[in-house]
Amino acid sequence: MNRLRGGHTTHRGTLMTTRRIVVILFATALLAGCASAGTTTGGYSSQGAPGAFALAAGHAVAPDQLSASGGSAGPASGQTAGIVVGTPPSSHIERSVNATYTVAPGTFLTSFEGVIARGVAMGGYVVSSSTQPDSAGRIVSGAVTLKVPTAKIADVLNGMPSGFVASSINFSAVDHTAQFVDVDARLASAHAHLAALDALLAKAISLGDITSLEQQIASVQTEVDTDQGQLNVLTASVDLSTATVQMSERGTTVAPVPPTNPVSSGVGSGWDNAVHLTGAALEGVVTALPLLVVVGVLLLGWRRLTRIGALQRRPDTAE
Repeated sequence: MNRLRGGHTTHRGTLMTTRRIVVILFATALLAGCASAGTTTGGYSSQGAPGAFALAAGHAVAPDQLSASGGSAGPASGQTAGIVVGTPPSSHIERSVNATYTVAPGTFLTSFEGVIARGVAMGGYVVSSSTQPDSAGRIVSGAVTLKVPTAKIADVLNGMPSGFVASSINFSAVDHTAQFVDVDARLASAHAHLAALDALLAKAISLGDITSLEQQIASVQTEVDTDQGQLNVLTASVDLSTATVQMSERGTTVAPVPPTNPVSSGVGSGWDNAVHLTGAALEGVVTALPLLVVVGVLLLGWRRLTRIGALQRRPDTAE
């Protein structure tokens, strides 16, 4: 009987050990499956993020599959064809892009003028531009900042000639939704206030009430004009995006800017200060000249009167 009990106990212990092993193996397999499902092999994946791009097996996604509303993109081939700028969730987004290209030697000026002409043809305009020469004095590098319609900001990049090699393309966006809401609210309140004042002015009878209401109306109208101006600026910043394009010829070096000579600059500054000081002194003398003339005339008249009085007193003294 004791032997049977001992054997039964041993059998139960073996079953418990087997169950534990099975449970541990199952849990290990489950954890391994979850880890493999949450890992992307050979690259980076960002789902749901605007402007995100993925790398798979060490290869970059093709430019025509790239969607960028923010961040940066720099294809290894240097081509920008097929770049797509996604539509923002709000129409109150100010967008900008900063792109850097290299062009073939001897083609900088033609390429530079072509970028400007293409931006203007899209309904944009030039904000600023700058160029730099090489050691021989030939212009080989420069940058231009354009304002173009937001809907065509991708066309600016996709329309670059095949000879343009991109070294960097950086997008950025600024959300002005809060500013739009604030300005719209202030503008609506000012319009309502102005309408109420106009209604009171139509019923006013006394001159004092009319004068007071007209002054208040002028003050509120100034607020309306100010808020409308801010709204126009915000609208323009959203409707027109900023595209900054930097270009340089391949294989060329921009001439360094010579440092300023402290001696010559000091002498030049001293001479300029002396000229300004002399001019200010002459201006003061010319300004005071009429007053000096009047003072001189008064002094001469006073002296004559004094002499006449002295001559008149002399005969009286002699008598």
